[in-house]
Amino acid sequence: MKEFYQNLKKKREEKGITLDDIYYKTRLSKNYLEAIEAGEIEKLPHGYDRIYLKRYAKEVGLDVDEVLHDFDLLTGRLTPRPNTEKSKEPSKEKSTEDREDTSKPGDKDFSNKIYRLTQNLNLDRIHKVFWITLAVLTVLAAGYFTYQQYVFEKKNQNVKVKEISISELIEDLQKKDSVLTPQLSDNTILRTKTSPQITVDLRALERTWVREIRDQQDTTEYILPTGLKRSIEAVEKVQFVLGRADGVELWLNGKNIGVMGDSNQVVLRLVLTPDGIAEKRLKTVKNQAVPRDTTNTDSVTIRDENIEATM
Repeated sequence: MKEFYQNLKKKREEKGITLDDIYYKTRLSKNYLEAIEAGEIEKLPHGYDRIYLKRYAKEVGLDVDEVLHDFDLLTGRLTPRPNTEKSKEPSKEKSTEDREDTSKPGDKDFSNKIYRLTQNLNLDRIHKVFWITLAVLTVLAAGYFTYQQYVFEKKNQNVKVKEISISELIEDLQKKDSVLTPQLSDNTILRTKTSPQITVDLRALERTWVREIRDQQDTTEYILPTGLKRSIEAVEKVQFVLGRADGVELWLNGKNIGVMGDSNQVVLRLVLTPDGIAEKRLKTVKNQAVPRDTTNTDSVTIRDENIEATM
């Protein structure tokens, strides 16, 4: 058996081919090539011995079919055809062999196809192509997510900001009808769950837009029609924004504190506590508001100017 493998090595050396030459062409490990020439087939990957031997024989320039045929004979995979003249088997044994050979011809054809397909496979090439494909897909996925992030950030950077004054904002809110801002239709009382420290009563002298905040938590916006009353209870304080400074008359814990300003003023901030008026900020509004286009405005910046403050 060793003569077969030694003959392979001898043929290679006669042609001046080194194991390195075969390695660079086939990418087969030199350890595998040395194992083939030493007859240590068990060191080759299981099931790949014939494939590696075929590639070795092809690079050395040997008859591949003849080498594989001799290898199959040595390993017992192929049994030599018996000489009918020298050995005659009993007819019973021959008929049994015929039945075994012809029992499943489709299985043999399928096995031969699989064998030929396996021989033609370049496993090293398949292995390289797999990892290259995986790397390319990873890079493409990373590039896609990076591009999506870039588009998202660019879109946010292009948001247009339009600057308007607080008075303009309040004037705009005053123009909203009852469809957009709830309009009270009856006198109301807003009570607190705990013991109240503040009671604020409102009576509308003019139709006025109101925003109220109780104890920095509950925020309500509404339009208070002329003549309507509203009572509010709170624990710590009540804050107001009024569209008209002269539109609402107020009482704090039963004490009349009157209106907060003139007809050409708005109340930007009014803070009422048990001790009285903690903060009052007024803004004088021009008779004619400057028209502006807000149809394509994505966000608004409020500008404060000419504000009267009372602490």
